[in-house]
Amino acid sequence: PLERRGASIVCGRSVIELGAGTGAVGLSAAALGAKHVVLSDADSVVTLAAGPGEREERSRLESLAENARLNGERAAAVSVAPCRWGDAAHLADLAGRWPEGFDTVVASDVLYSPRSYAALGATIRALAGADATVVLAFPERHGGEARFVEGLAPAFALVDSEAAGEGAAAAAGGARLRVVELRRARPRWCGGGDG
Repeated sequence: PLERRGASIVCGRSVIELGAGTGAVGLSAAALGAKHVVLSDADSVVTLAAGPGEREERSRLESLAENARLNGERAAAVSVAPCRWGDAAHLADLAGRWPEGFDTVVASDVLYSPRSYAALGATIRALAGADATVVLAFPERHGGEARFVEGLAPAFALVDSEAAGEGAAAAAGGARLRVVELRRARPRWCGGGDG
């Protein structure tokens, strides 16, 4: 199962977390030995608790960078980048810095709105390297999630799909949690020559 392969999916590999939020998934990848992790999200303003009855507004990317710094020695293997799904400028910037693409693309709880699926799918296809692994974790809210995963074909083939345990479902408000692993599909060449 996927949980036994977890470290091998990230260890020594370049990883990007899409829709990073707090960066928990990407920071976990760094702790498991990823060569480099990019925490990416749209740069928006978030409101944080600053103390009893106090609130602080800050850039989401600033918060991600602070979370990375707070994670000790592995912080050097983590960077933060803006990535609004489907945004040509953001994708071009990331492709310029990682021209071979990423070895592993991870995303957690990003399948909440089917309206974002086309942009998210385009982003995954653009950033995943030639032999990339994609890991998506999501609560099954409306049934469209499976169609999104199927829609990543033929670029990606399903390797594994697991439903998380009851405790995880309870934490997700009763929605069943699913983790899927996909791998970049290799092109099939016609004919028998060298070409």
